[in-house]
Amino acid sequence: MTRIRTLLLILLAAMPASVFASESWKTCNEAPVKALGFITVGKAALSKPACDAAGDTLLAPPLHLEFAYTRAVPGAAFAKAAMVMIERNIDAQRFNNIAERLRAFNSGYRDIDDGDRYRLVYLPSGELQLWLNDEQLAVEQGHDFADAYLSIWFGQKPYSDAMKETLLGQR
Repeated sequence: MTRIRTLLLILLAAMPASVFASESWKTCNEAPVKALGFITVGKAALSKPACDAAGDTLLAPPLHLEFAYTRAVPGAAFAKAAMVMIERNIDAQRFNNIAERLRAFNSGYRDIDDGDRYRLVYLPSGELQLWLNDEQLAVEQGHDFADAYLSIWFGQKPYSDAMKETLLGQR
C-alpha cells in the first residue's frame, strides 16, 4: 500500500499544473502590458481560486500571474529585465543572497512570439513555477524568493505603477 501511495504521489507531482482543475482559477484583474510605457505588447492577468481578497492580500499564494503577448520578445530581455527590476525593489544583501537562484530561474526564459503566454504559478508551499504556454521552464522554492520575484510587478518600484494598481484592483 505504501508503494502505491508513493507511486501516486510521484505521478501527481510530475503532472503539469494545468492538469489540476484550471477552471477553479478565476481571473481577478487584467491589465495591458506596455513596453517603454506606451507600446502595448500584451495583457497581464492575476488569477486566484477566489478573488475575494483586495490589494496586497491578492498576492498571497496560490496565484497565477499570466502574460499573454501580442509581439515577439527575446528571452534574454526577460531575464535581464527581471534582474534589474528585482535589484531595484529589494535591499542589496537580500539580492546578493538570491542572485544565483535568480539567474538559474531566469535561464528558463525563451524567445516568444505573438500568442505565447508566460505564467508564474505561486503555490502555498512557497514554490514558484515559470511556464511558457504548457511547458514548465523553471521552478524555485521559498516564499522569500517568490516575494522578491513578484516585486518586479508589485514592489515599491514596479515595472508599471498602472499595471500594479490595476492588477491589485486599486484602479
